[in-house]
Amino acid sequence: MDTFTSDHLHSFAAAVFQHFGLTPEDADLAADVLVTADCRGVDSHGVARLWAYVRLFERNKVNPRPQVSVLRESASTAAIDGDGGLGLIVGPRANEIAMQKAEAAGMGWVTVRNSSHYGIAGYYPLQALARNLIGWSMTNASPAVTPLWGAERNLSTNPL
Repeated sequence: MDTFTSDHLHSFAAAVFQHFGLTPEDADLAADVLVTADCRGVDSHGVARLWAYVRLFERNKVNPRPQVSVLRESASTAAIDGDGGLGLIVGPRANEIAMQKAEAAGMGWVTVRNSSHYGIAGYYPLQALARNLIGWSMTNASPAVTPLWGAERNLSTNPL
């Protein structure tokens, strides 16, 4: 079995994202989210998931150059529209806004709409931690979980 360094995986993923039209900066950011998952042992959300993002781009299901916009905001909150962008880009941008608000107002809460899968949820609190902040990240999804003794999927990943 071959082993690849995290730098190699990062370069490969970033090149794939650039191939599909992401800017070099956005490709680097998206690759960072994936490689962070692999380095933390969350293989289900790492570079192995790259094929799923490739399929989204091939089917024009995701905008490679989203114009992320703030729909409304207060000193400590914001609602963001991701313009159909890759969650691996939109999520970190929203997180950056949340961290800026937390540094200025004591806390920052940001919601996102119109985006895709944002990768490993743990990426976002790690970014906050690097700035001496407490971070919390959550998302929702369509029903993907079968309840105990159930016969079909009807629970989503929405923690609320």
